[in-house]
Amino acid sequence: MSARIPLPGELSRGPFRVGQAVSAGIGRSRLNGRDLRRPFWGVRDRITEDGVVQERDIQSLCRALQTRMPAGAFFSHQTAALILHIPIPLRLESPRPLHVGVAAPQRAMDARDVAGHSMQMRPGDVMEWRGLRVTSPARTWLDLSATLSLVQLVAAGDHLVHWRHPMVSIEQLVNAARTYPGRRGRATLRAALPLLRARSESPRESMLRVQIVLAGLPEPECNWEIFDENGRFLARADLAYPDLKLCLEYQGDHHRTDRAQWRRDIRRTEELEDHGWKVLQFTDDDLKSPADLTARIARHLAGRGWVRSVP
Repeated sequence: MSARIPLPGELSRGPFRVGQAVSAGIGRSRLNGRDLRRPFWGVRDRITEDGVVQERDIQSLCRALQTRMPAGAFFSHQTAALILHIPIPLRLESPRPLHVGVAAPQRAMDARDVAGHSMQMRPGDVMEWRGLRVTSPARTWLDLSATLSLVQLVAAGDHLVHWRHPMVSIEQLVNAARTYPGRRGRATLRAALPLLRARSESPRESMLRVQIVLAGLPEPECNWEIFDENGRFLARADLAYPDLKLCLEYQGDHHRTDRAQWRRDIRRTEELEDHGWKVLQFTDDDLKSPADLTARIARHLAGRGWVRSVP
């Protein structure tokens, strides 16, 4: 078997357009080599090893498509969310089609595996992230309001404003929403803004908290640190009602599959209950039945002295 013709340096470092390669003297037979993939029409890229994670895959696809996108085009909506690691529902995590925006009145991109958008844009709505042109975190969150439910939008927003690694502040999101040119999702957006919290640690915690508030129950504290009467640290609760000593914990699958974690959880719960706390635990299945979930919490709140106010 004859050795493959090496690609010129500028073509060997990433995705490239077929026309660019032909202009560099690369023949069609070489462009059909098994070491090259065709992520989009008129584009070639090096084949990566099997089993790439979706994060790398979405970036690889975006870099490939960017070689043939119109001037000034950018990635938007759920594609931008995947690039920026903003949590979105599993149903929206498929890398195809890629969402590509252009500033109106420019015509939206029309291509296979591309969802094109012609969008009203403002200064600062587009940024460059690791070589990709993408809508800013704030603009991406605003655009997601047309697609996500209220609890999902709050979970995405909580991730953006998290106090340890904020990508944007709540105030910036409020200000951006005032001049947001989109129409779809505005009611969801207005409802989500006052529910954003900077101390939520995970999307599931955010969703649990929002379901509690929407049911008319008092809002719990996020990631509340619990100490005993001598000031010794006991635990940090996902959600808590400190005055009632009621703790709400979301248990992901790793709490079940990791034996050491499972043992720590048991000891932690026992110690909290030894100090008068009640620990309620929830899973994904509970989040699918908000009425049952919030009724359970309401019963325990009432059992520890909470009285629902009458409007």
